[in-house]
Amino acid sequence: MVEISVIVPVYNVEKYLEECLDHITHQTFTDIEIICINDGSTDNSANILNEFGKNDNRIRIISQKNQGLGASRNKGIELAKSDYIYFMDGDDYLELTALEELLEISKKHNLDFAIFKISNFNETTKEQINDEYYSMPYLKKRVGENVFKYDDVSDIALELAVNAYGSFFKRQFIDDLRFPEGLLFEDNVFFTKALFKADRVYFYDKYLYNRRVREDSLSNSISLGLLDTIEISDMLLDLIDEYGYGRHKGELYYRIFTNIYSLFEDAPDECKPDLFFEIKRRYLKFSDKWQSDEYFKNDLSKRQRHIYDSALKSDSGDEFESRVKIYDRQRKINKLEKENKNIERKLETIRKENELIKSTKGFKLIKK
Repeated sequence: MVEISVIVPVYNVEKYLEECLDHITHQTFTDIEIICINDGSTDNSANILNEFGKNDNRIRIISQKNQGLGASRNKGIELAKSDYIYFMDGDDYLELTALEELLEISKKHNLDFAIFKISNFNETTKEQINDEYYSMPYLKKRVGENVFKYDDVSDIALELAVNAYGSFFKRQFIDDLRFPEGLLFEDNVFFTKALFKADRVYFYDKYLYNRRVREDSLSNSISLGLLDTIEISDMLLDLIDEYGYGRHKGELYYRIFTNIYSLFEDAPDECKPDLFFEIKRRYLKFSDKWQSDEYFKNDLSKRQRHIYDSALKSDSGDEFESRVKIYDRQRKINKLEKENKNIERKLETIRKENELIKSTKGFKLIKK
């Protein structure tokens, strides 16, 4: 049995795959297997995999019809024959000492999994684009050098950077974990369940992974796949019910309604009809389930409920947007009217105080 299985889904990344595989095959720790899932690539990725496979018997190549990241990673878990598992993407690369360091700290602290920092870089300029989401300084401040679990970070649990390639797992620990298939943001469910069930997690305060920010990912195009947030958040609602962590429901419903409406509102006009019908379809899909949830019935914000109701009652994207805009404008009017009343009350108080001052003997003498 090898120590580490590195699982690499590959889909049309011919421009970057050699760099990715170079940094895996030249790791300072060598007792690894490299499971490459060719997920229906139509470019030269398959040939690149085969060339590397000829020269390195640690590489296993599995080809399948395109099924997405979730299915590819799940396939890798099923095939893994190691003590530890690491996931990475075929267009990024690892620091050469990464696996050695992660294995060392995992064994030292007997971890279920380790979390570490990710460095972003622009594909064209090579400029570093590091930010707090991927470096998580707040987590470092909270846990320091200590092993932790969910209870220690419960208030920030859903704020942690969610990505498969930012964690290093004990294989036995994730035997019963799988990624949702056919959806974007599949990392959210896998990582959150891992955090909920783990007893020993460690934050390694070091950049070990280099994430390529590609030009196509920098575009402002709107994809219906972004609405997968609704399905993923619903899965997380089930997960927090399973583990009894209801404190996160507000944040998840915020993603389902407030964030989704913001996505719709900011979309180009030509995209809005398709976005609206897809939003409505997904809201209807979960309608009965959500309406039976106590938080949804009693604690959902008025605006979120209005967004939900507006989507179900509207027949077009224009109507949906108009309903929400009218509601938002009325809220602003109500707020301004309330502020105006407060100002009038303060003015009336000042007038009375002024009249009282004017009626005093001291004021009359000064005036005279």
